[in-house]
Amino acid sequence: MRAALSDLPPAEVDELLEDTEEHVRELAREHGEDQLELRLGNPEAYAAELRSAAGYPPPPEPEQPTQQLTAERGDGVEVLGLAGLTVMTASAMLLAGAVIVGAYRAQVLVPLFALSGLIGLAISLPLLIRGPGGMRAVAELPAVRALLEFREPDESTVSGKVLAYVYSLQPAWWLVRVLPVVMLTRAGLVGLVILGVPAAVISILVGHYSRVDRRLLWLVVPANALVAALLLTYFTIYL
Repeated sequence: MRAALSDLPPAEVDELLEDTEEHVRELAREHGEDQLELRLGNPEAYAAELRSAAGYPPPPEPEQPTQQLTAERGDGVEVLGLAGLTVMTASAMLLAGAVIVGAYRAQVLVPLFALSGLIGLAISLPLLIRGPGGMRAVAELPAVRALLEFREPDESTVSGKVLAYVYSLQPAWWLVRVLPVVMLTRAGLVGLVILGVPAAVISILVGHYSRVDRRLLWLVVPANALVAALLLTYFTIYL
């Protein structure tokens, strides 16, 4: 069933299967695994019922053959896209430091780091315009696959429990990352209402939809790096 739902974001699959897995295990204990398909249908059919009940579209048709796979995986665009994301993230962190320090050099550094971020975006564009196929190609890169293993931590270990707790705080982070918008405007309560509330709504929407369309990570990851660097630099210097 998990394989049949693999085109959906991992978090959405976990949510769909959260109660279902226990139900399937219970049926297997009571009636034996060889009776599961008689009672529930084959895994693909049961997964299709879950998908339909949750309002998700049918799975995409299998991609036709080798030429498209070569275009998605064999031409190095996915490597350039990942490199572009890395450049954008590093530029965002350095940009945060230049903004907070506010020294005379910032007049040169801020445009420089902003320009390098735009270069990273330009490098990533050929990948981003490919849509979901391009994202699947990135997910197949060894470095990314190694990181994806941490998306489903083993909660039987201490590190797994810590990771699971950190993931549970993600919606709270969507709100926290709008704080620099208010801090930099120095507009107090008025700024919180006029800028903070709309920024929080946008942040939550982007965070939610980035689970569905992974191309939004090219916006979310640099933005998270920028906010984290702003907060860290600010509290290190002024507190």
